[in-house]
Amino acid sequence: MIRTEAVKTTTIPGMAFRQKLKAGGSGITIMTPDDRATFTINKRDSSCVPYGKVNEKVFTDAVVKEVLELTTGLPYRRLGSIIQVHLDKPCEETPVEHETEDEKVDIDIISSKEYAAFIENFSDKKGRFSHQLMNKELMQFASRSGVVTKKLAEKESIDFIVKYIVRAKAAKLAKRKEMDDDTLDAFIDTIDDICTRSAFKELNAYLRGRLSRKSKK
Repeated sequence: MIRTEAVKTTTIPGMAFRQKLKAGGSGITIMTPDDRATFTINKRDSSCVPYGKVNEKVFTDAVVKEVLELTTGLPYRRLGSIIQVHLDKPCEETPVEHETEDEKVDIDIISSKEYAAFIENFSDKKGRFSHQLMNKELMQFASRSGVVTKKLAEKESIDFIVKYIVRAKAAKLAKRKEMDDDTLDAFIDTIDDICTRSAFKELNAYLRGRLSRKSKK
C-alpha cells in the first residue's frame, strides 16, 4: 500500500494517513477504533469528497480539515494497511503486501533513487516535503541552464520545459541516467500528489514570466 505514516487526530480519537487511491489520485483515510472513512482530494481547491460510504456525523468537515493539515507534505512510502486502531497501544497493521498490477508503477517510483533523492533534498526539519524548497532550487537550476534559455527562446511549452528541468535535476541528485517519459510522468504525478496544491506552481509561474518577457522583446 502506498501511504504516508499515520498521524494522530485530535478532533476525534483516531488515526489518519494520506494514500494513493486505486482509482487514481490522492486521498485521506481516517480511522477510529469503530469506524473508518476515505475521501478523495480535489487538487484544484483542496476540497474532499467521500470515497464510498462515510458517516458524516463522525467524520465532519472539521475532522477532514485537520487531517489535510496534518498530512500535507508527508512523503509517500510503501507500508502495510492499518486494520485496527488502538488508542492505548500500537495499531494493528498488515505486512507490506506484494504489489498489484495497478500499484506497480507507483511502487517503482516510491522505491526509486530519484524519489528518495527528492524527498531527502527537499524536506524540511520536520521531515515534511517542501514544495517551496523544491521550487526554489528548480528555479535556480532553470536560471543557470542554457538549455532552458534555448527552449524558452524556441517557445517550447511550459509543460515540456518543466519536464526537462525535473528530469535533469532528478538524474543529477540520484546520480543516475535520466528517466524515460513514462517514468517521468509517474514521478511528477507522485510528487504532485504529496502536496495539496500543485507542487510545481511557482516553477510554472517563473517560466511563464520569462517566456512573457521574451515575447515582449
